Amino acid sequence: MVEKEHNQKINVLSVYFDNVSMVDMRLDIKKYFEQQQQKNLFIVTANPEIVDFASSNKAYRNLINSADYVIADGTGVVKASKLLKTPLQERVPGIELMEECLKIAHTNKQRVFLLGSKNDVVDQARENLVAKYPNITFGHHHGYIDVDDMDVLEIIKNFNPDYVFVAMGYPKQEQWIDKHREQFKRTVLMGVGGSLEVFGGVKKRAPQIIRSLNLEWVYRLIIDWKRLGRIKSIPIFLYKVGKQMRAKK
Repeated sequence: MVEKEHNQKINVLSVYFDNVSMVDMRLDIKKYFEQQQQKNLFIVTANPEIVDFASSNKAYRNLINSADYVIADGTGVVKASKLLKTPLQERVPGIELMEECLKIAHTNKQRVFLLGSKNDVVDQARENLVAKYPNITFGHHHGYIDVDDMDVLEIIKNFNPDYVFVAMGYPKQEQWIDKHREQFKRTVLMGVGGSLEVFGGVKKRAPQIIRSLNLEWVYRLIIDWKRLGRIKSIPIFLYKVGKQMRAKK
């Protein structure tokens, strides 16, 4: 594990979250590169859907708990921590943390590899990000690969990235990182879900006012009804949190 100043862990359904803010994460990632560490940095961004899945899948739960950081990418996780009397500081959205990493990479003239989504989406995401962050050298590949695909791994290793953002959706993106993390040195590896679709212009984030009200999940549901089936995990998540609350009494 990489050394860090913030060691407090918050238990939500046996997923152990780092009690960090966005400011903490930005400073820690900057410090990580300044210290010239050889170890890589594995960051998991977990929302209620991921926590619910992990709570009933021991292998996946152990995998994400082995990460260097597990951060709360979801209002539901933060609210659950408050109900459990162990409040997390704030939600740290994965796409916003990725943007903070890109700002650092731009300043440091670093190398970023985008792995995930469809060919045309990741191509457009790369094109848009190159325009926004011209000091970054970008590599990319679509995400329709097997976790064991060694050819793609070699492409990424030969690129010598400072960051690898994996947008395959859970649990595959974390499984890919966990399987190959030791193949890299001084690299930040993070699962970023649907972020490349946002950067590629395929999907839009909620307006800032909606985000400030912690209702981004409602906005995503309204504009993409295919997410309706995934929303069913939220009441299950809340039920399990209730059981954890009662167990603590």
